[in-house]
Amino acid sequence: MTADESTSLVPVAVRTREPGPLGLRWTARVESACSGAKNMARDHASALELQAGGAALRLYRWDVPTLSLGRNEPALGRYDPDLLRRLGVAVVRRPSGGRAVLHWRELTYSIALPASVLGPRAAYRWINEMLASALASLGVPVEIASRAGRARLPEAGPCFRGSAPGEVVARGRKLVGSAQVKIRRVILQHGSILLGNDQALLQRLGATAGGVAPATLSELLDRPLAKHELEVALLGVFKATAVRGAPSQAIERELELRYRSDAWTWRC
Repeated sequence: MTADESTSLVPVAVRTREPGPLGLRWTARVESACSGAKNMARDHASALELQAGGAALRLYRWDVPTLSLGRNEPALGRYDPDLLRRLGVAVVRRPSGGRAVLHWRELTYSIALPASVLGPRAAYRWINEMLASALASLGVPVEIASRAGRARLPEAGPCFRGSAPGEVVARGRKLVGSAQVKIRRVILQHGSILLGNDQALLQRLGATAGGVAPATLSELLDRPLAKHELEVALLGVFKATAVRGAPSQAIERELELRYRSDAWTWRC
């Protein structure tokens, strides 16, 4: 699947009637491409609106190439807003931690679940194991990075420069980059599954050079992915059946104002 195909996705809501993984009632959505601010607002809203005993999965794309920054990642003096505009790259700051990602040749996932079910570290590993299971079902040679080692600091450079313990890797290179935040009593985790490698553009945008090139699905598979094949595999591990629907708008509009503002995006 190419990045250009993302605009053809139709919003689809999925709700499990019976408890799914972790004994939770899962709602899942596959959505058409949106702006960075709307995507972050929608993720944030999914955590704020999560019902007791429920969990939420979103699978989505971005309407233009977008640089997303971790909540506390330094951006001032590192990335040039004028250069970003000239290159046609939007920028947004996530509610979660982690480091810079270029969203375009990838699929983004988002999961919200109660912190009472799994703590942050356990949730991080469990979610990545679920992602790895879906990818393995497609024939991707994935594994979970060793527990040895330490997570990298926000100022350490782009997300896909290297892997951290518990992340999804393939042939020793990072394939899925994820970030997490606790919002009230809900854990929100979202991240990118790379279809192709355009992360090197971050160096041109202002990131420092170095690190190991990430793994991508386009190089790991000996065949092209069918349209929406990755989304279907991810929905499968959560045992959900698709029905049409639309996401909630209750809190999203107010949150979108925050994620559109320069005061938030360029706050550090």
